[in-house]
Amino acid sequence: MGKTLRSRIGAITDDETRSLEERMDAVFKLRREMAGDDEPVNQQNDIDFFTGLIEMVERENGPHLHDLDLLKLYTLLAETYVELDRYEPLKKVSCQVLELLRDECTRWEYMAETMPRILDAVGESVYNHNLYELYLHFIRKAYSSDCLDESLKGRARKMLKLRLLLEDGADYDYRLFDAELQKAVAALFTPEELMKIMLNPQLGHLRKDPVEYTFRWEEIYYDVEAKLEYRFANAPRHMGFCFMFWDAKRQLLADEYGISWRSPAQMNPRVMFD
Repeated sequence: MGKTLRSRIGAITDDETRSLEERMDAVFKLRREMAGDDEPVNQQNDIDFFTGLIEMVERENGPHLHDLDLLKLYTLLAETYVELDRYEPLKKVSCQVLELLRDECTRWEYMAETMPRILDAVGESVYNHNLYELYLHFIRKAYSSDCLDESLKGRARKMLKLRLLLEDGADYDYRLFDAELQKAVAALFTPEELMKIMLNPQLGHLRKDPVEYTFRWEEIYYDVEAKLEYRFANAPRHMGFCFMFWDAKRQLLADEYGISWRSPAQMNPRVMFD
């Protein structure tokens, strides 16, 4: 079914006798015609629909002629993966978005319409380095477009916390925290607010082991989770199961990946877990 669907989509997207808009309309028409009552099947098909459209628009985007279409499609694809609880593909989606944004040519109004949803979707994954760079582009563009206001303060706060939490890599280009971003931060936060962020950069209510903000963690996390889900597939999820799961995770990380990891219980000794 999937291969047949991809072929049908490809027959439409490769038909250069029609305009880009006509081909997009034809693919969405096929999507409507195929929609059934089984929502997971619809969502799985959506991955093929959105991926096929993205490949077509990327080929023909030229000098950023279709940035808004691309960003909308990236948004739909990322949200579909989240709905399916499939987070590993969000790395590729976030890389595609970054590739579009890195030359700073995408218009602010296009980013304002789509980027909050993309940020939220990627934020469901462990790919915090890509998420951080997405925030940099978003906040920088808001500032350079004179559209940075209090409504984006929460987004900017998360960007700053990620900056403090993430492992730096010599081979990783954040596009740097440049003078423009420093001005944007100064426009939003008082020195007292910045000090508060520096003293408490954690995301959410629970502290995490710093290893969870490394490149290595992003590389192996979903493999580890898959192995643990397989191991505990038939285990009853009774009270106290989390401690059994975390202990197995700690041992797996140490034995197979050489990673020393502290569980949420170890990182938050005053919190009760069941």
